[in-house]
Amino acid sequence: MKAFRFLKDKWFYISLAIMAFLVVGTFEFTFGYLGKFTRHGEEIVVPDMVGMNYDTVLERYSDEFNFLLLDSVYVRDFPEGAVYQQNPNFGSKVKKGRNVYIIRTSIAPEIVTMPNLRNLSLRQAMVLLNSVGLKVDKLVFVDYFARNAVVEQKIKDQVVEPKDDVVKGTAVTLVVGYGNGDRGTNLPDLIGVNIEDVKNQINNASLNIGSEVFIDDDEKANLYVSRMDPVYSIDTKVPLGSTVNVWYKSIKNFDFQWYRYEKFRRDSVVERMRIKKLPSDTINYVIDSFNYILKHRRFSYDSVQRARDMEMRFTKKVVVVKEEIKVEDTDYNDFIEDIDYEIDTTFFYEE
Repeated sequence: MKAFRFLKDKWFYISLAIMAFLVVGTFEFTFGYLGKFTRHGEEIVVPDMVGMNYDTVLERYSDEFNFLLLDSVYVRDFPEGAVYQQNPNFGSKVKKGRNVYIIRTSIAPEIVTMPNLRNLSLRQAMVLLNSVGLKVDKLVFVDYFARNAVVEQKIKDQVVEPKDDVVKGTAVTLVVGYGNGDRGTNLPDLIGVNIEDVKNQINNASLNIGSEVFIDDDEKANLYVSRMDPVYSIDTKVPLGSTVNVWYKSIKNFDFQWYRYEKFRRDSVVERMRIKKLPSDTINYVIDSFNYILKHRRFSYDSVQRARDMEMRFTKKVVVVKEEIKVEDTDYNDFIEDIDYEIDTTFFYEE
């Protein structure tokens, strides 16, 4: 068994021990160094830097992160030279020394060229303004032969000439003509319109937005018009340039589908009454009754509140006399204060 004679040699075991020590030592050194190099298990939380001055961010966090500036953009109503976006986002867990990509706001605002809006229609002017990053502030109507034609363009009551440099995002006042005919315009139906589209629809109707009341505190994507003043009617006309006040509610708290159904029911009833050529006083009473309910119901998703809303009914009784309708004599103040009476409108749908 000469082949296994080395097993009796002590130097074999010494050599084997040395090799084992070297292998273990190599693994320990390699993985220990790798762990320190990659900082495995050592994570830090990315702070919220949005809104902070970029130079302050570098001074405060440069030991923890490696910052890379991707772009500078002009953002109206945002601090100059501040962090506008960051990646990774606030709250992310990363290793020390991680690259953080930054977009900051520029020091100087972005400049655009004022287009020539004169003699364009109001809608053409609005589209052109939007295409260059400007917006409508308000509409001012003056005597001019062409209705809704732009006569002048102003910024803060100062005339701005075409090709002048203006800050992107600036609101422009449009001076437009009354025209030679009727100086009235129909109201747009704004109920259920998102806040982002309200002003555009009002301006398109040759009107100005008035006060904006926020009933619910929510992000813009969830805010819709729940009420407007003047109240919308297909027959209502207001002077060109009039203001329209709006109230916003969150779609989370207001059932706009139910509200639209009630409006449709009102319009159907009124149209049926007009077809039957009923007295105008009666028609106006029913319109007022529906409008009272539309104004005072909460249109909530809550089952208890919905039950209370459904108890709110018209306040005067209506009696059918053959083909006509007669409203019983009741003090109009009762209509406002007492909401317990019921009116049956089902006969309006009968042929």
